[in-house]
This record gives sequence, structure tokens and C-alpha cells, in this order.
Amino acid sequence: EKIITERALHNRYRNLVVAATGTGKTIISAFDFAGFYKKNPEAKFLFIAHREEILKQAQAAYRGVLKNSAFGELWVGNHKPTQYQQLFASIQSLNNQIDSIALSEDYFDYIVIDEVHHIAASSYRNVLEYFSPKILLGLTATPERNDGADILADFCNVIAAEIRLPEAINQRHLSPFQYFAIDDDTDLTRISWSKGRYDIAELTHLYTYNDQRLLRILQS
Repeated sequence: EKIITERALHNRYRNLVVAATGTGKTIISAFDFAGFYKKNPEAKFLFIAHREEILKQAQAAYRGVLKNSAFGELWVGNHKPTQYQQLFASIQSLNNQIDSIALSEDYFDYIVIDEVHHIAASSYRNVLEYFSPKILLGLTATPERNDGADILADFCNVIAAEIRLPEAINQRHLSPFQYFAIDDDTDLTRISWSKGRYDIAELTHLYTYNDQRLLRILQS
């Protein structure tokens, strides 16, 4: 309802949904597309994610919501589409073949980007700048990026609909949880820090070659 309001009242067709993991971002997008699909049965559809597992889960969710067991083709790894009408595609497959496939910039009517906080990366920029769909829907649980990149600019600077983790727990959409941690005395002060994160290689070496840390964990 909030997404529909964004389009009907504010004429915004690039919509961002922020929802805690487990609250059903993919299902939300499937129901939204179902309304669009009912009015536009010839619509070309593209769902973008970065992992095959996510794409398969999304395909199953859409097939369930649309009550159509044949909806959508996978375009990831060894899976190659034949129709290009409704695609669940990996960002890697798109980037590797976007120049060789003859698809116009307005070919897709409706595009969903899962884990859309990744769109600051060049691989996503290529796709966003290439296609101009009637509707662009972004899904994420974490719109705030550590490197300070702003993803709202691609979505009219508005979050269309939002439910964060505390609210989801309070509304009983998610189970409350506890987690426990131990202090392992690991010293990170000498690890390089750049663009809001530690150097991955240095961090990996510190954690995987630290026998004292592993011993303390095992003892605990």
C-alpha cells in the first residue's frame, strides 16, 4: 500500500523497501509485481541478486504468489534463459553479457534489485545506467553503508516502506533473540582501515593465524 501510494500520489516509480531480514522483502516485491503484472500481462521482468541461492528462492516465491509454476527463468551459473521475458539473474551474468545481448534500455518494464545496498559498486552502476524500467524496486535490510555511499539518490531520496529489526520483533514478525560473545584480546590497532572497513587480507591473516585466540575460544 505504501509503495502504491508513492507512485499514485507522488509520481515516484523508483521505490526503496527497507525491511529487516526475515520479514519478507521478496514476498513484498512479489505481491507488488503481481498487481503490476495483472494490468500488464506482457510485462518484461528482471530480478537481480548476487547469489544463485537467493535467485532460486526468489523464483519460487514469485511462482507461489503469482500461482504460476512456470514463471521466470534463471540466468546464473550454468542456467541460461531462452525467452528473456521474466528473468532472475545474477549481477555477474548481467555484466558479463550485457554488451552482447540485444536488449534496449527500456526492454524491462519492472526491475527488482535485491540487497540493493550493493548498488554503489561499479557492477551495479553499469546495469542501473543501462536500463530504464517503468518501475525500479530496491530491497534491503541495511540501507546505511559503512563507506558513506548514498543509495537513496537512486530512489528519489525516499524510503517507500520500512520495518526495522526492533519494530519487527515488537510486532511479533520475528522472534526475540540473545547472543553471547567472549573477549578474545585480538588487537586490531595495526590493521589498515580504509573506506569504512578493515583491510580484509590483513584481518583474515590476523584471525586465521592466531593460535592463542583459537585456544581461548576452544577453552571457553
